[in-house]
Order: sequence, then structure tokens, then C-alpha cells
Amino acid sequence: MTPPQTGMRIGQPGRPLDARKDELILQAGRELLLRGGPLALTMEAVARASGVSKATLYRRWPHREALLEALVLREAQPLLSMLEGTPTDDAGLAAKLEAFLDSMLALMGQPGYRAYLQAIVALPQQQADLQRIWWLGPHQTMESVAALLRRYAAAQGRRWPAAARDAETLIGMAIGLEQARILYRQRPWRADARLRRRLIRAVVASFLGRRSAGIAVCEGNVGRG
Repeated sequence: MTPPQTGMRIGQPGRPLDARKDELILQAGRELLLRGGPLALTMEAVARASGVSKATLYRRWPHREALLEALVLREAQPLLSMLEGTPTDDAGLAAKLEAFLDSMLALMGQPGYRAYLQAIVALPQQQADLQRIWWLGPHQTMESVAALLRRYAAAQGRRWPAAARDAETLIGMAIGLEQARILYRQRPWRADARLRRRLIRAVVASFLGRRSAGIAVCEGNVGRG
């Protein structure tokens, strides 16, 4: 399946949209999504929870899918922005990856995120919704890590052919069994900030130590992961 087309907000020319109503809608949509997964996100429920009319809601987002995409992108953007730029050395790359992984695991430890994952598996969800969230959330995150690895290697005059595979490996190393703990309603082990950061430093050091030789060997080769 190809990535979904992100929904565009609409408005009448000459009539600026009220940003306060935008925020009410997005907050209400987020709470519904976290509590019940995408199944709970209907235009009727969002209008009711936000206290705006359906006409006001549809003026901003023409359909439910556009609102869902806006909510996913709003949650993902702070994480993705951490992967922008190009580190100049190994220490800079390690620091960027550590900060990103720390934020990702901190997000996973939040009660709202845990409730969302549990709702995803406990309630019947539309496959199209799950596919849309996958593309805009986890898949885009993996692609952004891979792009960072490629940019870093290019700045060193090298290539990182298996960047996509290695990005997935790195994220998997950091997450470990944390999602399983959430789904089985166990206390997130990595909620402790000091323990989490110590683990992340070890994961990134191990990851970069294993990959550095591989990048040098691939210097001059053509290909990408």
C-alpha cells in the first residue's frame, strides 16, 4: 500500500480560522484517539468533545481522515524535528541519536500512549486507519533516522547503504520489550529517566561501534538501504 495523502485544511478566502478553535478540536481529537484508538475518532465525537459545531470542524478538516492525519503528524513532528540537520562528527551523531531515543522512550512511558496502544489491540480498528498511522508515525520515524545516517555518512565522504535496515535495528534495540510490557499492562521498565538514559547511551555506543567499520568498507559503493 502506498503512503496516504495527507489531508489539507480548508477555509473560506478572506475569513481567517480561529486558532483557539483549532486547538480545542485537536485536543479533543487527541484525547479520543488516546482513549479508544482511531475507532473512537469520529467527527461527531470530536465536535461534541471540543464544543464546536460540525460545520466549524468540517471547515477546518474536510473529512475524518484529514483530522486523523493532522493528529498523528502533530504527535510525530517533535520527534522527527530532532533528527534534522547533519552532525559533524561521531560524538555529534551519538548525541543526536541519544536525544531522539530518549524522547521516544519517554513518550512510550506516558499513560496516554500506553492507553492508546492497549486500545489498538483491545478494540476492533479499521485497517486503513492503522495503515495511515503506521505510514505517518513509525514508518516515517524509521525513514527519518535512515536519512540522518545517510546524511552523516555523506558528510564524511562515505555511504551508508544499509541505512534503512540499520535504522530499524537501532530503534528495535532501544525499544526492546517495552511495547510488550505496555500491551501486557506491566509497568514500563524505562520510565526511570536515569536508567533509560544509561541504557540508551549503551545502545547507541554499541550500534555505532558495529556500524562504523561497515560504512568505511562500503565507501565508494553505490546502493542504499
